[in-house]
Amino acid sequence: MAKGYWVKQASIANTDLFIEYIQTVVPWLLSVGGIIIAKDIKQRSDLNQWDGGQLGVIVEFESKDAARRAFNSEVFQEYIAINGLASDLTLSIIG
Repeated sequence: MAKGYWVKQASIANTDLFIEYIQTVVPWLLSVGGIIIAKDIKQRSDLNQWDGGQLGVIVEFESKDAARRAFNSEVFQEYIAINGLASDLTLSIIG
């Protein structure tokens, strides 16, 4: 069975949201079988502390169907809605 992937880019506006994302979404991804295989971070400035910017991530799943289930899960959809990320999130599912 072919692997499935999320190719995702999100605009994260501030340090608190960035830290919450790392502490919430990354462990959740691991719990649903996702493995982060690549990431790209572009901040708006050269500061050592996150001050907003883009976070790009490629996440591997066991199949395209598993990638879809993770995206459509109540947990992920609620997270992006609560944090206002829906309009700042680009996510493609490939596999």
